[in-house]
Amino acid sequence: MNVLRNNRLKHWCSRWVASVRRTHTNHPAATKENKFIVEDLQQRQLVRVKGEDVVPFLQGLTTNDIRQLESSHTGSLYTMFLNKAGRVLYDAIVYKAPSDSSTILIESDQDVCNELMRHLKLYRVRRKIQIDNIAEELKVWCVFQVGEGPACVLPQMPVDNMDIIGDPRLPELGYRLLATSDRTSEEISKLLKNLSNTKIELSNVASNYRLHRYSLGVAEGVQDMPPGKQFPLEANCDILNGVSFNKGCYIGQELTARVHHTGVIRKRHMPLNLKNPLMENSSYAMCNDAGAKVGNVLGSIETKALALVRIEKALKTKELTIDGKPCSVEIPKWWPPLLLNNVVAREEA
Repeated sequence: MNVLRNNRLKHWCSRWVASVRRTHTNHPAATKENKFIVEDLQQRQLVRVKGEDVVPFLQGLTTNDIRQLESSHTGSLYTMFLNKAGRVLYDAIVYKAPSDSSTILIESDQDVCNELMRHLKLYRVRRKIQIDNIAEELKVWCVFQVGEGPACVLPQMPVDNMDIIGDPRLPELGYRLLATSDRTSEEISKLLKNLSNTKIELSNVASNYRLHRYSLGVAEGVQDMPPGKQFPLEANCDILNGVSFNKGCYIGQELTARVHHTGVIRKRHMPLNLKNPLMENSSYAMCNDAGAKVGNVLGSIETKALALVRIEKALKTKELTIDGKPCSVEIPKWWPPLLLNNVVAREEA
């Protein structure tokens, strides 16, 4: 049975590779020149949580082990806040404040920043914890590499009143920059140029952070993860270093742990290649050749999209369509090799 499953999986994957190659023939050739793209993440804001009990306080509210923040080589952790039913409320990157163990910065989507603060205050109870929105003090930027050459590296350290921090999810996502709100894109670009000796460009239509994320299959914010609609493992939180299965109890922990230990995760976020950009009146439903729905588009930009996909059903399908137009699903390169085998085994059990 294992041999049959593996042969079937290889057949699906070879068909997927062929479809991706057909889709990419319509795209311009990838640039061979290495360069960094810099973007002001206006959709992200920072909340400062300060107090002697800040670590145990956040430990009971988030999926990751906040205690590891102190030993993290990047000084950051990816995590999620869940509701009692184990569904995602808010995704976040948390940062340790330099030389202040009683302060943690939480980066989240600006559209739910106030809701996140209310959520924190609800569970603060009598703890002496101070919670403030510091969007007027600090802004979040990102820097990521494009090109086919060797990886370019930035020093992960405070430089000229700006913190350079590696993205805790994937190396391909590059770096986060926490800079004072008065810093301009020209100042930041000049500083990065001096640090890396690499070409620096500001984001544009052809190269921007959202397009880069969707190419990788990484969700971020409430557009990709509407509050209360998805489970953390469907959003790849486990393979993006965003959940600890050893930390103990937190809100939503019971269902998350049960799903992890049973291994039944049939749907996950995956990147899509579109033949044409989606129209505003799109159904956002991805269907197989029999017309059955096998996924739902969460967001798209140009000919790239992110979808919540029934993995096994999508990979078995000869032709996927959205609104009757062909599309193809990609298997992210950063997925663990055994993940697909587990999906096939569970589906056929």
